[in-house]
Amino acid sequence: MKIFLIVLVCVLALILPALAAFGISYKLHTSGSTETLGKEETVYTTKENGCRIANIRYDNYLKDTKVENGTVPEGLLEENTPEENAAAIEKAIDKTGETGGTVVIPKGTYKITTVRLQSNITLYIEKGAVLFSQSYEENQASAKPLEKAVILAENCENIRITGGGTIDGNGFTYTNDPEADEPLYALKEFNLYTRVLEARKRIRMAKDGERANLIRLENCKNVSVDNIVLKDSAFWTAVFANCENVTIKNLIIDSHLHIANGDGIDITGGKDYEISHCFIATADDGIVIKSMDSDITNVTVTDCEICSFANNFKIGTETEFDIADITVKDCFFFMPEGITGGYSGLAVESADGANIKNINISDIEMQGVSAPLLVWLGNRLRRGRNTVSSIENVTVENIKADNVEMPSAVTGIKGHNVKNITLKGFDIKYRDTEQNLSIKKNPDEKSMNGYPEITRVSHIYFISHKFSKYWSLPCYGLFSRNTENVTVEDFYCEKRTSDTRECYCYENNI
Repeated sequence: MKIFLIVLVCVLALILPALAAFGISYKLHTSGSTETLGKEETVYTTKENGCRIANIRYDNYLKDTKVENGTVPEGLLEENTPEENAAAIEKAIDKTGETGGTVVIPKGTYKITTVRLQSNITLYIEKGAVLFSQSYEENQASAKPLEKAVILAENCENIRITGGGTIDGNGFTYTNDPEADEPLYALKEFNLYTRVLEARKRIRMAKDGERANLIRLENCKNVSVDNIVLKDSAFWTAVFANCENVTIKNLIIDSHLHIANGDGIDITGGKDYEISHCFIATADDGIVIKSMDSDITNVTVTDCEICSFANNFKIGTETEFDIADITVKDCFFFMPEGITGGYSGLAVESADGANIKNINISDIEMQGVSAPLLVWLGNRLRRGRNTVSSIENVTVENIKADNVEMPSAVTGIKGHNVKNITLKGFDIKYRDTEQNLSIKKNPDEKSMNGYPEITRVSHIYFISHKFSKYWSLPCYGLFSRNTENVTVEDFYCEKRTSDTRECYCYENNI
């Protein structure tokens, strides 16, 4: 018995530090049908033909809170028109904004058009209260159609949105029916062209007319969005344009998983963002940094669960201003129930002339995500800009990804290398299906000049996706091209049983 205990202690002494080195906790986390290692035991399922997460852990993210000395809008009624309710809320905001304070939305469902916030205002939406956007048809006929967003703030400071209630964008009504509405489960025989087309068949494209964000804050300072549910945006859900000192936490984004351009959180300019403990389920990118308005610096993302039919975390594609000092850690990226679709768990892209540097990503678990990583430097000549800038100092470590379908890629273009990339501690396992691959041994680097994604590293677009060419890469683990000073350590990838490709492919690397 003593010998057995001694052996057991020795084995644990060897195993547990090894697991810790990969940033892996010791409790089983189950997502879909495969057991992985992570934070808590959850099996994420879907409803509505695979279009929505069925079992979001609301109690894990939302807290019961109380408010004192708040102002309830006079004349706010469930039977009001959207214009009447928006006017009632804005009247309360005007009154409260004179000295600052809290506007309380009580339990009930209230249709609204755009509501504008002011400085020094807390919009407190009680648990059980819903601010519900007017539908597409109502918006088209409205004397006060949506303007940019359902909740809008411009040039304000000291704003908070909280309370545990819901803001609903009614986004489904702004889209057309897709070609197919049944869930897209993993193909029994993986083929990239087939996978791309099948995923696109399920996208709900927008109807004619402008679509609004759910929340849009422009040029605002000292912002807090916490303890709130954002549901079914018609377009990008929560947009922060050139803001400063923003805290986003305890947030649930519960969106239809097939609405086109349904991003979760979009940062388009500014500095000092902290995003933590959020659940995000979206049709497009989960958290995305797009430098469309100004430089972006100092963004931290921690402890988030993200389901995305595009990229779970992405820098790009819109990158007109520089981006620096971005940290992402301790997150879980997933697709539910063996459903497939999407692109990369992590994407770092400079396509429009931005210098991107000092990106640190660590301790990320992925389940069912198509590919773990894409780093891409290029030039898509947007708005006549013929500029290729830089991506450098990117560290990605302690990545565990199960049921992947494609390799990772790090790629620049001739004369413009991606520099100083460290990939360390990757533990990747393919979904072990059959495969029918059309492999392009020397992918054309121009193939990603339009809209770069991992599926398009080896791709030629012609008229539509149906007539385009999609080739698989010549390796299953890591494709690296036009790079300088790339370090790869402890990179393990378990391929499909039937795969005969090599793990690595390096071209024009220094």
